[in-house]
Amino acid sequence: MKRTILPFFILLALPLLATAQSHGSYFFENSLLRSKLNAAFAPQVTYISVPVLGSVGVDAASNVGLKNFIFQYRGKSYTFLNENIPAETFFQQLPSRDPYLAERIETDLIGGGMRWGEHGYATVSLSVVECGQALVPDALLRFAKTGRSGDAKAWEAGGLQARLYGYTSLAAGYSHDLSSLVDGLHVGGRVKLLVGLAAADVAVDRLSVQIDDERFAVSTHGGGRLSGIDYTADGFKLKGFGLRGIGAAIDLGVEYQLPLDGFFNGVNLSASINDLGLIGFNRTLQTLTTDRSFSFSGFNDLGGEGLQEQIDQLTRDLDQLTRFDVEAGKAFTQLLTPSIYAGAEVPFLHNLLHAGVLYYYTVGRSNLMASLGATPFDWLNLGFNWTFLGPASRFGFYAEFIPRKYVGVFFGMERASFKRNNVHLGVGNFTDSFAFGVNLLFGNYSFVK
Repeated sequence: MKRTILPFFILLALPLLATAQSHGSYFFENSLLRSKLNAAFAPQVTYISVPVLGSVGVDAASNVGLKNFIFQYRGKSYTFLNENIPAETFFQQLPSRDPYLAERIETDLIGGGMRWGEHGYATVSLSVVECGQALVPDALLRFAKTGRSGDAKAWEAGGLQARLYGYTSLAAGYSHDLSSLVDGLHVGGRVKLLVGLAAADVAVDRLSVQIDDERFAVSTHGGGRLSGIDYTADGFKLKGFGLRGIGAAIDLGVEYQLPLDGFFNGVNLSASINDLGLIGFNRTLQTLTTDRSFSFSGFNDLGGEGLQEQIDQLTRDLDQLTRFDVEAGKAFTQLLTPSIYAGAEVPFLHNLLHAGVLYYYTVGRSNLMASLGATPFDWLNLGFNWTFLGPASRFGFYAEFIPRKYVGVFFGMERASFKRNNVHLGVGNFTDSFAFGVNLLFGNYSFVK
């Protein structure tokens, strides 16, 4: 049973710093790569990304952290499975929903943007993207803790899931100023050609455990599908990079700027939806199935010579219980996890400061963020934000050095918990994000209206 949940805790231990562009950049009009969040936004400079470093970021969402599984007892740290940790203490720390972790990592290999026509701006980028999700049913964790010590004689758990897919994206985007038709209106879109690199979707949809005084019985049912990943006697192994499938996606965005006179300089409303698309995987395919049962009623002839053989057989049976049967796979389609943004912003003091509220849906979770930013100079953006609704409350900041020419740098992060243990792993919730980038700049301008 412990082996079954081990991959989930490995995922939790990943050094998540936590979208390829920080959410904190959304309301800075001159921010370089915020067009990744909304295709209607257009930078005010021509730029070329530094290869690999132009835009790097991770977005993670989880409803658990180390504090849910590591406990203090008499000055020492123990996992929830230790007998010194009462079951009720562990149960009180479990979230109301099944524990999950979802993440997205994106890196631009190359990219750039430039003015296109009198009222437009065009961008192009080549990126590598990886997305993953894992879910462990609450009932499985409770059983792992109590086992035979509990009063219950039977457990039913489903929903043990793990999903992973990676792809490259060749994207071309365009933003257009429609102020000649409707004052303050901008629209934009981005088309993406996707090349699937690898995908895995595995689930145990039924796990049954029955215990009485004479017998211990377990049955499992589930399956999965793989592309570009092998399942062998040693587990899952990536086959290496290669073309496993083809797909496409689009991004759509709109922005409307309503000017105001007085202390406030206007109201900016915007919305976008990104990664509407799919990938068809059709190479190096495998299909996994598991429909197994195991029953153990004790050892016979404890003093005889056959005891070691019985122990060996028990070990083999338990090992087989956690394995999948493999056969040739069929082509399958992987839908992308879309992201949605909707924001309202009020700039004031001649655009020196701004305040905004942003709803965003990423890695399958909804969030609501309040933001306060300052642009004391044309080449400097500084902002703070607080996400107060979502998988976890978290604080973030954003900084961007963006001169007219030469080199521009941005850095942003959001963190749910700043507390660390003695090996620098986050103690609190793992819902975090991190983004940075380095780009070459070639002069600024404003749209001609």
